[in-house]
Amino acid sequence: MYFLECSLILFWLLIVPVLIGTLIINQLFKEKKTDLLLALVCGVICMMAVFYVLVMPMLFLKIPFHVLVICWSLSMLILCLLALIYNKRRFKEIKIHNIVQLKVLPWFTIIVILLIMAQAFILTYYQHEDSDDSFYVASATTTVATDAIYQYDPFTGAGSYLCPSRYVMSPFPVFVALISKLVLIHPAIVAHTILPAVLIPFSYAILAVIGKKLFPNRPSAVVLFLLFLCILNLFGNVSKYTNSTFLLFRIWQGKAILANIVLPSILYFSLECMNGERGLGAWSMLFACALAACLTSSMGFILAPIMIACLGFVFAIQNRKMSTFVYSIACCAPCIASGIVSLIR
Repeated sequence: MYFLECSLILFWLLIVPVLIGTLIINQLFKEKKTDLLLALVCGVICMMAVFYVLVMPMLFLKIPFHVLVICWSLSMLILCLLALIYNKRRFKEIKIHNIVQLKVLPWFTIIVILLIMAQAFILTYYQHEDSDDSFYVASATTTVATDAIYQYDPFTGAGSYLCPSRYVMSPFPVFVALISKLVLIHPAIVAHTILPAVLIPFSYAILAVIGKKLFPNRPSAVVLFLLFLCILNLFGNVSKYTNSTFLLFRIWQGKAILANIVLPSILYFSLECMNGERGLGAWSMLFACALAACLTSSMGFILAPIMIACLGFVFAIQNRKMSTFVYSIACCAPCIASGIVSLIR
């Protein structure tokens, strides 16, 4: 049973996002060289975006949770199949490209990897109790137990539950419940054990692709950039509101994922598309980031569009292209729409 659970975790949380990411890089970005770190980032953002598109109508229509699980998992498997079809002749090339990238890394990369693994291990092996889990983890558990999406009170189990609008429009606990269902592990274990082991390294993967963007063709500078950020996070618990605190104490919560995963992804894809280097593909991923921001936290309704619009305004002035600002506003549409629905609900 442990072998089956580990295989499912590896499949759904690593293989599936990487395959989807290779499809995005190949078909949307039109890139010949496929960076597996970037593929992982693209795949995870795409998975969350598709989930948000599926969960919202099902939530309001009170469709059973197992239907959502089936629809989302089939969508992901179809995307994986398409990735295998389109990339069947490129896997050797992808493998060689990434091995070459590994060979040019400096020796102190191992220190950075050990620091990242230590951060993930501490939160996975030891226990941290957080008062917000009385809603987040309880909602995921209730979703699995009742096969219903936000129809039962997670505190009492009572029916006819009217969930606060900020949680309805950002149903990340339902995503945790979905992962729990797919890997055959209880939602509380997924939240406190599985997700920290996966999401902490993943947050550094996003920072690594940002580092590659800031320091092109300088692997030593990228590794030093990650080392500096590791140290900042290790000594960042100066307040319960810092990114470091959310990363190292409660990364399984939606607002922590917004701060440490979604917003850095918005920064990366904004730099890509607003510079005009990747075109429509990068704009599509920026739109997906906005959907992921809506999924993770109601703060995403505000922070994501502000970030996208400000970057779009700056790049529009720099490049003297008003279309950049127009496209950036269009990418804010999911956040604006979700925010409006949240206010009038």
